[in-house]
Amino acid sequence: MIKKIYDPPPLTLTEGYFSDKHYNSYEMMSKSINNWKQLCPYQLSPVGLSGRHQVLQLHSMQIAYARRNGGTMHNAGSSKECLTIAVVEACADKACFGHLKLQAGDILFFDDSHPHNFVTNDSIQFTALTIRKSSLGSQQSKLFKARDHCIKDTDARFATILRTIWNRFTDPSHKMKDIQSYKDAEKEILTVIMKLLSEQTPAKSKLTAGEKIALEIRDQVFHHMDGDISISSLAKQYKVSEQTLQNSFKSLFGFTPKLFLRLLKLNIVRQELQKSDPKQNTVSKIALKWGFKHMGRFSAYYTELFGENPSLTLKNSQTNEKGLKEACVLRQEEMV
Repeated sequence: MIKKIYDPPPLTLTEGYFSDKHYNSYEMMSKSINNWKQLCPYQLSPVGLSGRHQVLQLHSMQIAYARRNGGTMHNAGSSKECLTIAVVEACADKACFGHLKLQAGDILFFDDSHPHNFVTNDSIQFTALTIRKSSLGSQQSKLFKARDHCIKDTDARFATILRTIWNRFTDPSHKMKDIQSYKDAEKEILTVIMKLLSEQTPAKSKLTAGEKIALEIRDQVFHHMDGDISISSLAKQYKVSEQTLQNSFKSLFGFTPKLFLRLLKLNIVRQELQKSDPKQNTVSKIALKWGFKHMGRFSAYYTELFGENPSLTLKNSQTNEKGLKEACVLRQEEMV
């Protein structure tokens, strides 16, 4: 298989730009937030692909508030010229970004030179500060050392300064909105984050051997799925017990591995239904291809997750270039 090259557009900023958008589909989600790519979406709960994005742009930074209403999995990344610092403000249950297990109050640092996998099983609210690397000057080295690590937002200092700056520049009565005022605001933000870094040692999540394997499996099935893949086959492949996988998946993602795989396969079925010609394909044929052998149970699972019967999805399908390509998933026999 030819590996896809991550090539997002360059960062574009306009001082004072502000947007506030709600979304309830992948298409709307993708268009709701500037300077970010959200790739290969999987809806893991009935309201997974719904939420709100708010964006404020400064001089060399973008502040983005995000609320996800339910469980999702996708790849996320901004321009390759950027570094992102995000703070988790609320987390209903499990959240995993790359190899980091997240909870409310965590500040994470990551380089946008490549996308990162983001999984939640419930609602989450966070703020992401995207920074042009070239603007960091002498602070770049210390921030780069924190990449793929976390610190704690002590006394909510980081979240507070971001909200303060946000209110300052979205308040219509605020008069000082020249370039220097945006640069000064960025200095305030960096002062707080550098102070927090001086007080703490950035750390990676402590993972069990089973959790590390669960992350490998997540990355494997995110890019390659097969209708015959099962928990027993994965346990054999990674030389662990099914109970270890059970415990590790629930600890990291909040799903049993069986449910996790089922949800992913349901998403792939949906994407294939959406791009199929109802005159040339059937629901049962596509469902069987992805491992669903009992049509009654499949239909119930599908309807519960997506809110419509699979036959209706196929009936309303439109042949297009997206579909399965958007999910970044190919079956083994479809790889070239």
